[in-house]
Amino acid sequence: MTGSTWWRGARRWTALAVGYATLVSGPMAGAAAPPAAPPPAVSARASVLLDGHSGQVLASTYPDRELPMASVTKLMTLVLAFRAIARGQVRLSDWVPVSEEAYRTEGSQIWLEPGERLTLEQMLTAIAVGSANDASVAVAQFLAGSTGAFVSEMNREAARLGMRHTHFDNPHGLPSLQHYSTAADLGRLAMAAVRMPGLLAATSGWQNRTIRNGKGGTLWLVNQNRLLRTYPGTDGLKTGYTRSARFCLVATTQRRGTRLIAVILGAPTSLARFRDAAALMSWGFSHFQSVAVVSVRARMGMVGVIRGRARRVAAVAQRSLWLTERRGAVPARVHVMLPRTVEAPVRAGQRLGSAVVQPAGGATRTIPLVADAPVPAVGLPELFWRFFRAIVAVGGGR
Repeated sequence: MTGSTWWRGARRWTALAVGYATLVSGPMAGAAAPPAAPPPAVSARASVLLDGHSGQVLASTYPDRELPMASVTKLMTLVLAFRAIARGQVRLSDWVPVSEEAYRTEGSQIWLEPGERLTLEQMLTAIAVGSANDASVAVAQFLAGSTGAFVSEMNREAARLGMRHTHFDNPHGLPSLQHYSTAADLGRLAMAAVRMPGLLAATSGWQNRTIRNGKGGTLWLVNQNRLLRTYPGTDGLKTGYTRSARFCLVATTQRRGTRLIAVILGAPTSLARFRDAAALMSWGFSHFQSVAVVSVRARMGMVGVIRGRARRVAAVAQRSLWLTERRGAVPARVHVMLPRTVEAPVRAGQRLGSAVVQPAGGATRTIPLVADAPVPAVGLPELFWRFFRAIVAVGGGR
């Protein structure tokens, strides 16, 4: 057998099947899951309950009904602002000027004056906690140059997130015929919001007294999301109300690693929106759990490297995969598919194989497995030296 034939023969593929057990509460793994009770009825015009990690919708009522969303609009304003911060385009310490347009914006406000300046951090606090419309306009103009340019960016981001039944006409949520969304679309927006660095913390504050009132004192801003105080584990997001939209809410709660998001549009009273959201989330926590089946960069196996400076390279998950599992159901299984060897050079991030996830009764998912680090190829002198040492080792073994 020639050397090249030997090397080619060594590159045969092998499938490594590995079953990963997930944590299951209730019956032992393999037992049938108890039947789920139906979700509670809601009083709102539309609603959605979804898993904040996997995005799976667990319950809904008229999820694609286009409705006004009131100040829930400000979630998109906050997403764009905190994204600009994360990208280094602006800083929380930057000064945000107040225009005549911001000053004249009606509805909830912190009574900004033309020519006044507050830091971006103060403006975002006023939006997240106090739902300030004037601060929303000021931030929009600061980030995009004009309110119109910012609204265009809001609609571009909505399209990118798959919000197909949404159109923004302003950054604050005051009534407009061209300003609407759906419970399903706002669930998609909330998924992006909870993952945006800093945003969830900004909307989790119950009150704030750090912003000036123009009279030598400070404003007392109170968050209208009463679930922050009354429903354990709630850590954001946004309420809204106008006469046409009625009472709206997008809230998120996390318990024991499971995050749920409830969207309520058009509830008849303020209390009703919180009751609807709490009832949906209590039902969700009782019947479902979020499971991180594969975590990003988790080591899933080792692959031999032919003619490489390193003999092996770790195969890691390119991204995370969360699943929503029924409590008591058979956990998902993961099958790791990797070659026995690859040939150098190997690039960091090079595709090596796949992790195939098989949920019980669900669609199969595939996660790419990639090289954790680069492995350069060795030169002929090193190859000769390795071959010589192998011969000596074999001879010594006799």
